[in-house]
Amino acid sequence: MFQEVDISTWSRKATYEFFRDYEDPFFNVTANLDVTNLYRFCKQNDLAFSLAALFFSIQAANEIRELRLRIIDDVVVEFGRVEATQTILNDDETFSFCYFPLKDDVFEFDRSGKTAREKYKALKSFDVETDRVDLIYYSAIPWISFTSFKHASRQNNRQSVPRMVFGRMFEDGPARKMPFSVEVHHALVDGVHVGKFYNLFQAKLDSV
Repeated sequence: MFQEVDISTWSRKATYEFFRDYEDPFFNVTANLDVTNLYRFCKQNDLAFSLAALFFSIQAANEIRELRLRIIDDVVVEFGRVEATQTILNDDETFSFCYFPLKDDVFEFDRSGKTAREKYKALKSFDVETDRVDLIYYSAIPWISFTSFKHASRQNNRQSVPRMVFGRMFEDGPARKMPFSVEVHHALVDGVHVGKFYNLFQAKLDSV
């Protein structure tokens, strides 16, 4: 469910109106996350690292209001909750999309996520929850510890779903780190909100 945002009283009204008609209103931030604790936690509990990282990411995103805002027919709306779709690698080295419904805890998400991956690998479809915008589009590039990322994009400045990418984990002294890219529509999200999201996501990774 969603509710319309009253633009007239919105503190970001001027920023929204400034960026909404840009041909390319998206900006991208890439930073390394410390996943040392998460990696250890997954090993100890037989959890898929990629699913656990996805779970804590979407959980953190739901706590940042701006990451739950979307533009629908030139109207800004706020969803009560967003979920995830992510690219998955098929056996023939093509990729398709997988829908991961949010669960109450990382253990349930791991179980359901493993089932979902098998289901959508068999479907091999790009047509996954395509009628929904209450999502975040995730990708994984586990072969590269990238330092920046650029998405393919249609020329549509009303496409407002955030896009996030996990990179290859690497060792940094005793720590394990992982690059993570966040791309958002600047009419809805500013750098301060992306910063809050990164900090919250990191705190969740540290606390497991």
